[in-house]
Amino acid sequence: MSPAFTTAHRDVAHWFRRAAGSFWTSLSTRNRDITTSIGISAAVHLALLIGVGTALYTAGDDEADIPELSVQLESRDGPNSEEFTEAALPQPVPDPIQDVLDDPGTGMQTVDATAFANAEPRLEQAPEVEEYATQSAFADIPATSGPVLTTTGPSEMLASVAQPHMYAPEEPVPEPEQVMLTKNVQQMAQKLLDTNMTDTELTWQQDGQQYSARVMRQPAVDSTGLEQVVAEIMTNKDGKRMKTRLSLKRLAFSHFTQLVNQWDPNIMLHDDVIDGRFHSNTEIGLAFSGGVEPRFFGKVTTSAAKMTYDNFGMRKRSKNIFQGGIETQTERVTLPRDMPDVVNGGEGDDRRVFTEDTRIIFNSDGSYVWRLANGDGPLQRAESSQHPRYLIGEKGAKLYVRGTVCGIFTVYSPTDIEIEGDIVYSKDPRDTLISRDFLALISGRDIRVAGTEITGTGDLNIHAALFARRIFRIESVDRGKVGRLMILGSLTAGSILETEPRYATNLDYDKRFEYLRPASFPMTRRYEVDSWDQDWEEVESPDERSDDPNLVSSE
Repeated sequence: MSPAFTTAHRDVAHWFRRAAGSFWTSLSTRNRDITTSIGISAAVHLALLIGVGTALYTAGDDEADIPELSVQLESRDGPNSEEFTEAALPQPVPDPIQDVLDDPGTGMQTVDATAFANAEPRLEQAPEVEEYATQSAFADIPATSGPVLTTTGPSEMLASVAQPHMYAPEEPVPEPEQVMLTKNVQQMAQKLLDTNMTDTELTWQQDGQQYSARVMRQPAVDSTGLEQVVAEIMTNKDGKRMKTRLSLKRLAFSHFTQLVNQWDPNIMLHDDVIDGRFHSNTEIGLAFSGGVEPRFFGKVTTSAAKMTYDNFGMRKRSKNIFQGGIETQTERVTLPRDMPDVVNGGEGDDRRVFTEDTRIIFNSDGSYVWRLANGDGPLQRAESSQHPRYLIGEKGAKLYVRGTVCGIFTVYSPTDIEIEGDIVYSKDPRDTLISRDFLALISGRDIRVAGTEITGTGDLNIHAALFARRIFRIESVDRGKVGRLMILGSLTAGSILETEPRYATNLDYDKRFEYLRPASFPMTRRYEVDSWDQDWEEVESPDERSDDPNLVSSE
């Protein structure tokens, strides 16, 4: 430390002592009251502090009353994933416990039982009738306490041990095999039809593979139903017995939106729209002009090898024209010559026979009226019925029809039927889910649309399944204002004459015809697959079935 710093420090200390002495002298002489109060207060607080400390020290044992606090500090590495697991993290508050429901299905919300989602369901074991009756007899007897005696002994009866349901392995039927099986079953179904049999069995080989099939024919249950054919086919694959099952339905002519036996080579489809199946047994012609072309929204088939186009450019537009696909060189669909189900249909008031040309008008309340076509005789009326009604013309009797159809009607004439105006359903099946209105117009020769002097000009609506064994024709085709002939249902004809320029045709398929038909409407000889899972399913062989390993002795 330097001499200058020491001298300065001494002078400062001397100055502080003089200042403190001057302050105390002033305080003791000029402010004696304040000095006295401060001294007394300090003495009292000091005495109080000494007294309290002495009392605390003498009142107890420090070692007994004051716990020791021991702190150890350990130096270690920082936290890692092993020390701080999810278990050490704060957990969310659990959901409130829901009330237990004694009766399933009464809760406020649906709760998924995920733990049992894939569990195999147990088969409900129903007691035998006698056993159930015995249990019921003692159902009201209260339970009693007491010793229970259990006896055991050998039994001579054999019981089958219940095994869990096992699903047989399946494998898909290859497409070539599907085609072959379908074709063979269709041929067997046609043989059953020809022989009027209901059941047959057949065995055959294909590409070294042996097949056996049982084919069962199930006729339509009533006049509006469809015939079914069920086939069960068996074969062996890799030492396993395999089975598949398919169902066919026999097509009615009403399954086709339009079917023509002999297409007139002078007629071209032009401004025509057809929704549903179309078939021709001969070559058809298509015309394109002024941006107008025919449109097919369903499958088109023809027994011919090709089609006729009025220009080459139209061939390139075939995808736009045949939107449901096209198939050539298919099997012919022959028209029936005799229709006994139609001619002999109905009985009692649901069958009416007309011996002369007759005009028939349908009413929206389900009734219909009729009078001779020449105006002779009174106007007669028949009330509505819940059953299909048959209006049959005898040989030479022409029938004229129009009106609103309510119910199921089949109109047949061995000669001609003429449509004199709109003939529509009281409930259009396109607008309502439930419509039981069906109309069949079946002619042994022609179905005609009357001239414009009777129908008027413009559009014409026909709701019906039409069958003209010879010709469907439009009268006065070159007269009147151009309109549309709109058919809801189907049109089958031996041939169709021109409809333009009077009508452009629009055929809309009645989708109910897929599973129903107008009463006794003619059926084709063609069968089509109705349902098929298209899988081979493994089944037990007869030898395995006779030697059941699950039979054990019950003791």
